[in-house]
Parts: sequence; structure tokens; C-alpha cells
Amino acid sequence: MLSLFKTKIGSVLLVITIVFVNCTSLPTSIKVAAKDDTQFLQNKINTLGNNGVLDGGNKTYYVTALWLKSNMTIQNMKLVSIPTSISDVSVINVGNDLETNTFNKSSVARTSIETSRNNGGFKNITIKNISIDGNRSLQKKLAVEDRDGGKHGIAVKGFATNITIVDVNIKNCATDGISLYRGLHTNLDSGKEIFAIRNVTLRNVTCTNNRRHGGSGESIDGLIMENCRFNSNGLTINGGKQEGDIGAIYNGNLYGNGWDMEGYGLGSGMRNIKISNTEFLKNMGGGIVFYDITDSRNNKFINRGNITLDNCKIDAGVKNPTGYFSLVFSSTIENKKNKTKLFSNINILNCTLYGKLLLRSVANINISNTKIIKGNERFDGLLDNVSNLMNGRADAVQSGSFSWDNYDYSKK
Repeated sequence: MLSLFKTKIGSVLLVITIVFVNCTSLPTSIKVAAKDDTQFLQNKINTLGNNGVLDGGNKTYYVTALWLKSNMTIQNMKLVSIPTSISDVSVINVGNDLETNTFNKSSVARTSIETSRNNGGFKNITIKNISIDGNRSLQKKLAVEDRDGGKHGIAVKGFATNITIVDVNIKNCATDGISLYRGLHTNLDSGKEIFAIRNVTLRNVTCTNNRRHGGSGESIDGLIMENCRFNSNGLTINGGKQEGDIGAIYNGNLYGNGWDMEGYGLGSGMRNIKISNTEFLKNMGGGIVFYDITDSRNNKFINRGNITLDNCKIDAGVKNPTGYFSLVFSSTIENKKNKTKLFSNINILNCTLYGKLLLRSVANINISNTKIIKGNERFDGLLDNVSNLMNGRADAVQSGSFSWDNYDYSKK
């Protein structure tokens, strides 16, 4: 295990302790950063040997953007984001797809672009026992055209395999707590390279009070979430006094979800996902949203599927702009007419949904031992271009518990 330089840590600890005590009355942001520890930690990362461990000694560090490398573990520290007035500055980064600012133009950030744009990319990274405070109240440049700020707690961009995030608490980020994203620098729509990110494990992860989503992802094959909490994201805090206090807005509405999975092309696929014992509650929008606009008629299309939710609690949010839906599998209105379904092989087991279920362009759904608490709504959910949905032992279509938006086009 690599230990940090003691005299250096001693001086940093003294300053950080003073700032932390003076700011205990500020639960949503840290007003003053005593110093910038970014280069100190980055140097330690850069000099790690194969399978090296960077242990922070459970101390607090103020950083802008840290860039990880393959075959390493980072653990036991609190990281506080130093506020910036530019976009795309995430606290922990695996991969990179931009050279637009001083942080992602550094030599280590440029190297990350080259690594993450090639199939294989980053491998075997563990992030363990880390607390991240994104300091959202004081962050700037968070508009939609700036990717809602692009200021995540943990950002994975491009090709990456075997990423493990365990015992991590992420709060107050100006964009998402966690973002798993294929990046602007990969060409995945040719059908030759289908998934950018493979085998990600989130265990005992909590993402709360982030300005947009608790987490987001696309182009993923193999995602496990166990005992996680994605609650109270997308909300306005402190009365919206500063830019970072206002929840992320799209089309005039606050919309942040607990977890948001979106696809925008052949390379945005998602499959082999298992989510268990996890909460998605009290976010602005719905608990979990799977949304894809890909044309399933393309002969290189691969179904988005093999998705299981087991023993999860999911609600429809504080003020969901898309309606009283807690769990959504959906597509564009035109894509729903395609004979080939976008999503297939969905299991919803032992869950409690506080809000309706929306299924659009979905095949082979099993809902078992699941409660749908729909308030004053008449139906448990809305089905559109859906086939083979089983609710317990009864065919849900025949039971009358769901409403139809349109007939199943595949049967015409």
C-alpha cells in the first residue's frame, strides 16, 4: 500500500480542519477551499505501480479533477470539489473526451483521451470508501448547452472494463453523482463496437442532493447495483439563490431522476443489468428511466435487455414532468411502432413502485410479487407496443390492470 508523505499531509490536515469547523452550518456547500490538493494527489496516482493503492488516510482533500489509470485502487478519503466557472470538471475521472479547458487539456487528461477512445480502454479500477462533495452551490456554467455543467462526482467516459465503486457517498454535485458515458470520442454506431463500458459494480453507493441525476449511463454491458441509494436528486436547494442551487432544467422543467439510462444510437446499448436492494426515492423526476431513440429496424441493432430489478423501492418523484410514472422503459413515439422491440427480457421482482409503470416498445416482461401503489390513478401503468407481459400468474393484458395507448403493432 502506498502511504502519503506525512509532513505534507500534516500541514494540509491543519488547514482543512479549520475550514471544516467554520462551515458546519453549511450542509449543501463548502464556501472556502483552504488549498488545492489536486496536483499532490495526481502525482501520487501517476507514480502508482501496477495494482497500486492510493490510500488517503481518511482525510479531506480539495480538488478540481483527478484522472485515474488502469489497475489501481483509490480509497479512504473525502474529496471536496473546488468551484469553477467552466464546464466539464468532474471530481474523479476514468477517461476523457474533451480538451476544452485547462483541466482536461493537462498531459494526464490528454493521455486519458487516447486510452479511452480505443476498444479495451481503462481496466480494473476500484473506488472504495470515498466521500465526494460536489460543492454545487458555488459552481458556475451549468446551462444545457454546457452539458448541464458536466460536473459529476465520478465520470467514466469511453471504453472501460471492470470498474468497482464500493462504500461511496456522493452528494451536492452540479450535474450527476455518477455518469457512465461512451463519450464524444468513440465511434460506436458502426455496429463493430457495441458497448463502451463493461462490468461495472456499484455496492453500498449513495448519491443524494445532486443537481441533475443521482446517476446516468449508456453503452453498458454488465452493471450490478447492490444496496445503493439514489434519493433526493434534481431538486432546487437554498431557495435557488445561486446558479448551482437550482435543479437542472430542460424545457422549462426540473427533471432530475434517481437514475437515468438514455440511448441515442446503436452504440448506446444497455444489457445484463441487475439492480437489487436499492432505493430511488424523492427525486424531482421518476426513480428510474430507461429511454432510447435508436431505430430497432437497423440490422445491427441489439436489444436493450436482460434487466432485473429485485427488492427495490422506486417512486414517481416530487414533481415528475413526464407524469406519475415511477419506472419507465420508453422510446420515441415513432420507434414504438417498430416490430422489433427496443427492450426485452425485463424482470421486476419483489419491488414496491410508488407510481405507475410505463412500458413502450418492450417484450417479455415478468412482474412478480411487486406492489404498484398508484395513488388516485386508475391503472397500474401504460402499455404501448408491448408483448408478453406477465403479472404474477396472470397475463397483465387480460387482467385489465394496465391501459393501452395503442395496439401492439407487432401483431398487425
